[in-house]
Amino acid sequence: MHSSVMITPELLQQVGLPSVLEACHCRTPQGSRIKKAVRFYDDHSRVGLEQELAAIFGLTNLIKEKHPQVVEVSTQLSRLRELRGTFNRLEKGGLLDDTEFFELKGALTIFSRLSRLSEVLDAASVSFEDTTDASVLLDPAGKNNPAFHIYDEYSPTLAEIRVRKKDLERQISQSKGAQRKTLLTKRALVIAEEDQEEERIRWDLGDKLSEWLPQMQHNAEACGLLDFRLAKADLAVRWNGTLPTLEKTGQPCILVNVRHPQVADHLEKQGLVFTPISIELQTGTTILTGANMGGKSVALKSIFLALLMVQLGYFPICESLQTPLYDFFAFESSQDGDLYRGLSSFGLEAVKIRDHYRRNKTERGFIVMDEPCKGTNPSEATAIVQALCKSYGRSESSFFIATHYPVSPQPGIRFYQVRGIHPEALQQLPAYQARPGSEQGEGNEPKTGISTLVKANQREDLTRVRRIQNLMDYRLEEIEGKHSIPFGAIKIAELLGVDEMLLQEIKAAWQEE
Repeated sequence: MHSSVMITPELLQQVGLPSVLEACHCRTPQGSRIKKAVRFYDDHSRVGLEQELAAIFGLTNLIKEKHPQVVEVSTQLSRLRELRGTFNRLEKGGLLDDTEFFELKGALTIFSRLSRLSEVLDAASVSFEDTTDASVLLDPAGKNNPAFHIYDEYSPTLAEIRVRKKDLERQISQSKGAQRKTLLTKRALVIAEEDQEEERIRWDLGDKLSEWLPQMQHNAEACGLLDFRLAKADLAVRWNGTLPTLEKTGQPCILVNVRHPQVADHLEKQGLVFTPISIELQTGTTILTGANMGGKSVALKSIFLALLMVQLGYFPICESLQTPLYDFFAFESSQDGDLYRGLSSFGLEAVKIRDHYRRNKTERGFIVMDEPCKGTNPSEATAIVQALCKSYGRSESSFFIATHYPVSPQPGIRFYQVRGIHPEALQQLPAYQARPGSEQGEGNEPKTGISTLVKANQREDLTRVRRIQNLMDYRLEEIEGKHSIPFGAIKIAELLGVDEMLLQEIKAAWQEE
């Protein structure tokens, strides 16, 4: 991954970028190579990003129209092979074999056919060099045959040798004994002449084709670019992506109805619906709060992925998106099982906090932290989180943090919360009722009976958790002033059957706070 994306491979997987890249289906080795390179566009490469997004937009329109040229382009691109080895041999003056000449001939045919599909090429901002003369070199008889061999038309000498060989083969088929042996010897000598002449022709043909090497290389790269842009446009159509608006530095990010494709697909398979997320992110600090089970992590990942996709040259999956361009992206989560070993969990967090803050001094970043300092004692954790929010609130970066720790209002700090479950909705759920014999020490079931009972309880618990989740309102709303500590956890614990005595202790402790 690009150095401007500060995120571990495991968290990158959790955020969902690999699934996006995997869903972007390139047809050619050239296009796959461009995709794999993962270009990051920042403000210095704004013009290039604008051109990339405009090309994708133009192609999405053709795809939606089911334009016939799109189908033809896809067909031709799927036939293109890897050509780097052949080009490298030509560049170094090496001898090509018939397979390589065949692949070049096929590629030149593809270049010619693609160059005539002007509507797709114009939309994709891709152009091809004329390589007609190179094609003629590989088809001297002008028969447009896709196959290749060393044709008689390359050399009168070769044609004469092959006539002699054919005549000898006719005589051999009619001869026996010593005469046949003599004719076979003559044929071997003629074949040697043929091989020598064919090799001379291959050298000559390679020399002539090398004059067209720059044009062929350009066209192969054009195929890769066309393939990659078409794949991104197809992805945008399949996932309902949108053309983002690139704002000037310092302007807010405005995201409307962002969807996380991976999470949405997972929910759909369970018969559930993903709640789109909308938010406005200013420079400085934005704090996100909400109860556990409230979808904060999904919100962080969805927004991070959408903005990162823009700066990687993809359409974000949302209704609309406006954003300035950042110099770097960083995502940290307490869920990260990082490769660092021998450091405490906070020791690792401190390293990341240090690195991001140092970079923030000279560059504008989009920095996301999901529940930092989770394993630290509350008083110190609160101090650290408050200091981070206050410091980033004065910066030109956008710091987006999910936390349960209280943060006082400061200039440059905004507060959002997940709407969560309305108390009235929670009251609609029936009270928890334990299954008979589910209390510890009750019943005399055999081991298999206990196992069955445990599984039944687990299924009921899972069903109940899902019913609670279905009551959640995952939309984000801005709140003024110091954020309130999310509540609802005690009611959820009660609905899931936490022991009554323990519940009374919890409620008493809550009242004392």
